[in-house]
Amino acid sequence: MAEGPSRGIAWAGLVNLVGGATGSLIGLVLAAVVGRQLGTEGAGSYFVVVAAVMIVSNVAELGADTGLVRFVSAARATGRSADIPRLVAIAVRPVAMGGVVVVAAAACWVALPGPAATGVDDGLVVAAAAAAVLASMIAVVLAVARGMGDVVSYPLLQGVGLPVLRLVAVLTVVTAGGGVLGALAAWMSPVPLVLGAACLVVLRATRRHATTTPVSETSAEHDRRLRRDFWSFSAVRGVSATVEILLEWADVILVGALTSAEAAGVYAVVTRCARAGEVVQQAARVAVGPQVSAALARGAVREAGEIYGLVTAAMIWMAWPFFIVLAVFSDSVLAIFGEGFAEGARALTVLSVAMALATAAGTVQTILLMGGRSSWQLGDKTAALAVNLVLDLVLVPVWGIEGAAVAWAVTILLDTALVVYQVQWLMGLRPAGRHLVVAAGLSVAVVGTVAAGGRLLLGSSLPAMLVVTAVAALAYLVASIPLRSRLGLTDLVRHRSGA
Repeated sequence: MAEGPSRGIAWAGLVNLVGGATGSLIGLVLAAVVGRQLGTEGAGSYFVVVAAVMIVSNVAELGADTGLVRFVSAARATGRSADIPRLVAIAVRPVAMGGVVVVAAAACWVALPGPAATGVDDGLVVAAAAAAVLASMIAVVLAVARGMGDVVSYPLLQGVGLPVLRLVAVLTVVTAGGGVLGALAAWMSPVPLVLGAACLVVLRATRRHATTTPVSETSAEHDRRLRRDFWSFSAVRGVSATVEILLEWADVILVGALTSAEAAGVYAVVTRCARAGEVVQQAARVAVGPQVSAALARGAVREAGEIYGLVTAAMIWMAWPFFIVLAVFSDSVLAIFGEGFAEGARALTVLSVAMALATAAGTVQTILLMGGRSSWQLGDKTAALAVNLVLDLVLVPVWGIEGAAVAWAVTILLDTALVVYQVQWLMGLRPAGRHLVVAAGLSVAVVGTVAAGGRLLLGSSLPAMLVVTAVAALAYLVASIPLRSRLGLTDLVRHRSGA
């Protein structure tokens, strides 16, 4: 049984969308600060280190974050809330121990004579490793809150708090004349503060479960079963998450290695702009994950399919206008980040189209995981990474950042198509197509027409883009109101899950 009534997917999605959108906007402002203050070459060096930290952080999570969302929400849905404190201990201890190993390995690495020849600052290497480990703990700790139905803490701390603190810290350092190393140190500095806040939130949330376990449920066999079930799922997810983060950041590193630091800086900003549109998908993922896990745990496949369809239509309705404007005004957007960044305009257009098509698939990755198919996702991501690396090695030396964009676009579309097949045909969860068609058609007909026409009439300057965007947004909202039922928005707002 559920422990309490759900406030609905729309509420959870809205909260996470606002938090995620704020974080994405702040991230773009931070990228603009770095680009304008450090230039394309400095930005390239900065983003290569950031990429390394993000990769290590995701690897260090060991998949425990996804595991906690799935198992904690399932425990609540099936009346086993007493298992939650055990699940937290089962998840956190290995991640903490692994983090100690990562930092120790970094310290040993810089102590060797070889690294000194690379020009990498020894202190930065150890600090980056520690920051990556602490960031992984933030994700794991907040996953407990997500699994327990807390829709506020994750967007507030991870989506808003951490980006704001990073922006303030980096802006302070670079305006004072600090270089790349200072900017990176400032970017890493807020992580311990956010981790402390996350721990306080989850300690309060889990305290009420600490003494509710019946005596019959305290056996060592029960603990062993929980640990086996949790890590048989999470360990596979950890490997696929590693592959997933490599997909997100490896191309930035490869562009820097195969071309130049300047090209890596431009491409990093291009990918950050394109991925800003993922805020809709991320909000949906955070909101839908516990709902889908709980529905599948109860055997409510029809409910899970209904959630999938409604959320997918809403994702298209919200995200496609952003990607359309980004594709049409790619040069105007990149000019915001400083001189030289507009060279990535064609790459940004390619990525925007690919992201829009991938968004139309909905939260298929989350459904796959919440349905316990972490091994399927591992196979999908491994194949996608192999395709991406091969295409990067072939196309980047020939086409530069445009080659990297084409490689990434092909990869993400192939990966998405495979997961859609698995979710819709192998798992049997199929969305209602009518809502999706209306959302896609409305976006293209209204926003696409206004954006393309506005560019032809007014040009591609920043003021022209802002005017066209405002007109398109107003026209889109006016057109959406009478179509809200056909878009599925009315049903989404009214939906209440049993989780």
